[in-house]
Amino acid sequence: MPSFLRDRAAIFRAGIEVERSTLRGNIILLLLFALQAGAVYVTMWREGLLSHFKPSLYQDILPLSLAGVLFVKVIAYLLRYVNYDKAEKNLARVREDFLRGWLNANYMLAFLVPLLLLPTFISLFSSLKSVIHLIQPFYLDEFFMKADRFIHFGVDPWRITHSIFGTARLSVMLNFCYNLWFFIMFFYVLWQIVNVHLGRLRMQFLFAFVISWPLIGSFLAVFLSSAGPVYYGDIVGDPSVYGPMMDALAAFNKQYEDSFFGIYALATQDMLWADYLKNDTGIGSGISAMPSMHVAVAALLYFSAREVNKYMGYGLLVFLVLIQVGSVHLGWHYAIDGYVSILLTWGIWKFSGWLVGRFSEPDPDNQVQCQPPGQIG
Repeated sequence: MPSFLRDRAAIFRAGIEVERSTLRGNIILLLLFALQAGAVYVTMWREGLLSHFKPSLYQDILPLSLAGVLFVKVIAYLLRYVNYDKAEKNLARVREDFLRGWLNANYMLAFLVPLLLLPTFISLFSSLKSVIHLIQPFYLDEFFMKADRFIHFGVDPWRITHSIFGTARLSVMLNFCYNLWFFIMFFYVLWQIVNVHLGRLRMQFLFAFVISWPLIGSFLAVFLSSAGPVYYGDIVGDPSVYGPMMDALAAFNKQYEDSFFGIYALATQDMLWADYLKNDTGIGSGISAMPSMHVAVAALLYFSAREVNKYMGYGLLVFLVLIQVGSVHLGWHYAIDGYVSILLTWGIWKFSGWLVGRFSEPDPDNQVQCQPPGQIG
């Protein structure tokens, strides 16, 4: 057989092979997803809340995710292509790169399973979050307020953050960083999904991500049902504790009323309260303080990134601190919400590492010999 045909045959064989570790990893992801879906459905069915069960709430995320992934990967490949030797800059090299790095079963399976699950996964979380108060009315706000004071030597944590960031400009900066959370999380998750060559660390991150949302953000949120400082006066009936904080934020926001910037959190908090009063389930709806998913996800990104690149880890550690401070400063969370979330996320991260080592470690005797997709675009 001519050598070029042997090369094509080798590429084809690699393209249809799938590593056992890829199969095992995706089976575990599917099982974790099925466990979440079943638990959310049964919980809402038992409580007579199936009208709020909306598994397609975030279906528009999928085309957005695919478009974002395609754009980033194509740009990355083009940048790499310009560095090829002149003799290699041809359609044959491009075709071979994509056959090896994209169009093979191992990569497609590893890449598509978590990507296709993502919209429904987030929709299930949002569905349950929007009815937490109907399953378990908020009852722990006063306890967490007192716990905050105890931990911080008799001082409300928001008074500490407002003594440091107590200007309109710094408060707007914190709010801007807080709003970046979704975008940073979204693109980091996509980056992990497509970079199959990260292997064990990638699967550890995906396992931890899929475990933390339903465990921390759904079921512990029901068990530890609380609304947060911004709603403390309405829930507990004592506006004196956090009223001054909200007045200060409103005054800061007024300084930016003719600007693109401002304390965006105030409008979002009003919208969430309106949804709460109407018992409405929609994108972003739902009130929950303990534990904090903002802090939990920021912590998970840090735990993951520091294993990949130390400078990325430093950057996401700073981001974690800003999210923790911002969550208190803007009235979203009690400080203890974040502390508990970081500890829980660390435990989930360690457990996910054990899960990968026990069930999804690559088998040296069954490695698919193909170029890592992250290296070709």
